[in-house]
Amino acid sequence: MAAQHQHYVPKLILRGFLSRDPKEAANERVRVLDLIENKDFATSVDNIMGERRFNDFWLDEEYLGTVEPAACRIESHVAPLVERIRKEKRLLRTPEELSDLCLLMAFQFIRTKKMRQLPERLNQQIIGHVARMGLDPRKVQGIEEWDEEKLKLAHVRHQVRNLDEYAKHFADKEFFLMVAPEGSTFYLGDHPVVLHSDEERHFMRGLGIGVPYIQIYLPLSSEVMLCAYCPAVLGQLMKCRDEEIAKGQGMALDALMKGKITPAQMKEFVEGAKAHDVVSPLIDAIRAGEPVNIGPEQVRCYNSLQAFQAHRFVVDPDGAFLVAREMIADREAADAKDDDRAA
Repeated sequence: MAAQHQHYVPKLILRGFLSRDPKEAANERVRVLDLIENKDFATSVDNIMGERRFNDFWLDEEYLGTVEPAACRIESHVAPLVERIRKEKRLLRTPEELSDLCLLMAFQFIRTKKMRQLPERLNQQIIGHVARMGLDPRKVQGIEEWDEEKLKLAHVRHQVRNLDEYAKHFADKEFFLMVAPEGSTFYLGDHPVVLHSDEERHFMRGLGIGVPYIQIYLPLSSEVMLCAYCPAVLGQLMKCRDEEIAKGQGMALDALMKGKITPAQMKEFVEGAKAHDVVSPLIDAIRAGEPVNIGPEQVRCYNSLQAFQAHRFVVDPDGAFLVAREMIADREAADAKDDDRAA
């Protein structure tokens, strides 16, 4: 039997990002950019964001194990939800839906090639740090040699043992949808559950699904993106809004007391502040399950997250890859500067 191509970003998700070319879309083809080779190509959803026997592993020299059936069961379970959200562009906000959204995001977060390679990437960072200190990495305890099979086994164990725990971290998030404007499309990276925070970071706290003020994004189609925010993010928005309104009202009241404005003008100011409040409608829409409409610049920002946090591949339905190519150019320019300094 031929080895099966097994996805770490499922065809269920990839089908939401089919090429804008009607002929390519009819054959379920997507436009892909290889971030390492800086080359784009069109291919079937069958062939991308997966590998031969990605979810298969050797139990011993004779027996092959697999988690592919379990992955397929999870995909089948969440498929109706994903398809409904794409069609209706709204959330029901029921306990059952929340549970399925947590499962969808948690499983997609931990199942990718990038997550599988994490131990080796950390290993290389440690080896590099030790070498820069003038020490021999081979003599340092705790540095493990990883091969493909060891990485695969560790990744499988991590998924099986920790999926429920990851889902619990998502359960305390505020879920909502963002919708791209006409003429703009969301990217899909090969590690599509991406993280962002506007809070200042330091060496003791990076990005993680459980850290305060975290923002988590998973595009479900070229038009719709699932968002999961730490509730503190929305709380901070409301706090800033209240502080700005209170500050403005205080200034208006002071002007009224000094006779600089009339009571009618004071009332007009207060009503005007309410009319320009963008936070309250945002919160109301989120709590009603309605989508948040965003602009082209915001789409560019979220596409940059997909490209920056991808392992190797990014899908753009338009096939332009403007944001991704800008990122590649910036990296190449930075590498050139580093080479000049080293010379």
